[in-house]
Amino acid sequence: MLLQKVCQQTLFVPVTTRAYAQYERLHFIEKLQPTFAIISNGGILLENGRPNEAWAKIVRQRIEDSAISYAEMLQHFHSVKSSTWLKQSFHMDSLFAVHYVDRDALSLEQYQAMMQSFDKYGWRIWLNGRKLYMMPKILTKESAIAYLREHCVHDTHIAAGDSIMDYGMLAMADIGYTPSHGDLKDKQPQALGNTVYSTLNGEAFTKELLEAVLQLVVK
Repeated sequence: MLLQKVCQQTLFVPVTTRAYAQYERLHFIEKLQPTFAIISNGGILLENGRPNEAWAKIVRQRIEDSAISYAEMLQHFHSVKSSTWLKQSFHMDSLFAVHYVDRDALSLEQYQAMMQSFDKYGWRIWLNGRKLYMMPKILTKESAIAYLREHCVHDTHIAAGDSIMDYGMLAMADIGYTPSHGDLKDKQPQALGNTVYSTLNGEAFTKELLEAVLQLVVK
């Protein structure tokens, strides 16, 4: 109910690392029918449910200019992966990859070696729980948000997130919100002065966030 009110009174933009197929399974979002959504960690901008081709072209060009291709990245990964720690791999819209790994079997030395190796190819690697993310450095949520902000009239930009991948998105907002769960607090470069670090998590945090947004709308 609170999210419906926020959608009615603001320009609500879902932002997620989920790929297109994963996003489409979020049926409650589909019912809200947001005008815009940013998925695949900023790689795809949906407008009225369809990919914005202008942004897709920009993303493709930026990746081409700054990193090796997705196919080349996979070739390099195949040369360093090991069945001792790699459990499953998922390819996200041919933009980035997510690998489920055995944290106990993947040593810190192996992880750091991969980070250094792929860094020179324009790709970044990091662990989030059991997930090993591999994506072009330029593929960020904040880059897509910056593009969208150029085309939307707004008074106040509010953002919320719980992952280190949300750090840049929170930093560029007028007001940010982050819950007590997630890895952002532990891994952030420095505390964000514009961000409310809540003591709540889960549904309680969501309720607190949405009520705060609605209060700002009234003001």
